[in-house]
Amino acid sequence: MSSNPQAVHRERAMPQAVDSVAGTTMQSIAGAMIAVGAIAFVFALLRGAAAIAWQAYLVNLLFFLGVAQGAVVASAAFYLTQAKWGGSTPYRLGEAFAPFLWVGVFLFFGLYFGRSLIFPWVTHPIPQKAAWLNVPFLFARDGIGLGVMAAASFAFIRVSRGDDVREWTIATSDIELPPHSIRVFAPLVAVLFAVVYTLISFDLVMSLAPVWRSTLFGWYFFAGAFWSGLAAMALVATMLRGRLGEHNLFTNPVVMHDLGKIVFAFSVFWIYLLFSQYIVIWYGDLPVETFFIVQRVHHMPWSPLSVACLVLIWLIPFVVLMSVRTKKSPMILGTVSALGLVGMWLERYVLVVPSLSLDAIPFGPTQFLISIGFLGAFLIAAVPGLNRVARAATSGEPVGDDAE
Repeated sequence: MSSNPQAVHRERAMPQAVDSVAGTTMQSIAGAMIAVGAIAFVFALLRGAAAIAWQAYLVNLLFFLGVAQGAVVASAAFYLTQAKWGGSTPYRLGEAFAPFLWVGVFLFFGLYFGRSLIFPWVTHPIPQKAAWLNVPFLFARDGIGLGVMAAASFAFIRVSRGDDVREWTIATSDIELPPHSIRVFAPLVAVLFAVVYTLISFDLVMSLAPVWRSTLFGWYFFAGAFWSGLAAMALVATMLRGRLGEHNLFTNPVVMHDLGKIVFAFSVFWIYLLFSQYIVIWYGDLPVETFFIVQRVHHMPWSPLSVACLVLIWLIPFVVLMSVRTKKSPMILGTVSALGLVGMWLERYVLVVPSLSLDAIPFGPTQFLISIGFLGAFLIAAVPGLNRVARAATSGEPVGDDAE
């Protein structure tokens, strides 16, 4: 920690400032959002719109779990690449949303009660795939996978917050490897992420159109989750920048530039995987593969939403964040990140709902309010982590070349 008296003063003054950012007010608002979402969900079940409610439930579960897990994996990736450009703050930022992982595990098992309205193979079994597509096995393997992923993530976070690891993140004058403990857990989290979220993509998205198949779909799905975590981190950084005082880390243009570069780079990676999957299906021209793409890209009413996803997740970040100046601008980076998150939510919606509603977009107040409820649960879970981010960002610790 810096010995600068001003830095020490800022750190001591931090708890009160943090409370105004991620304290009781935020918890109260988030709690009200949860209540509104729960009421909308129950009301939809009672008035005969259960299918719409469960579709919204699944879309939001996939999206918010992806954001939370993708951000934790980003923290692990920083260790794997020995990133010290922001001290310990980027690591705390990536870990801030982790409590939602356990919420997500609990909510996943809620899908059991809507299974017949979500999974078409429940009411119309496919004999050739019955060994894989059956209710007990699906909930067992996915529940265990998500539970192991959450447990590994929290074990990683516990090690990441240790004094020895924190000292490594702020020791900018050496090139020593991170402590052994973090070199064990960071790659474990990364590998589990690829395996578990590939499984989730097969079971909770691909199985909704059970005759469709794509071997690249798992990569595409977890790359989207990873990018959504990065976009959420950049958005939070831009929001905290103006609320944590004059000298917080997020006022450092170099740090904002680095966050902007990450958002830019993995947006390009997302479009690369999208095109790689699309071109193989296009030149193969097999009906068992093409129908999934054709319905979403070439048919109304889904085609405009697919184009919107492309624009929000790739085109806007690519064009707007091309220059150094825009990456350093909190207003621009925050706006691009927020639009990207909207785009990723739409992308999850386009992946899920057309398999269950072929010719109509069943979006209305019910889906919107259920989404608000999930957002409330995500925010209330993030409060402790945001407090840690705020303390790290105002601690005055050296970052990058500043220590020299």
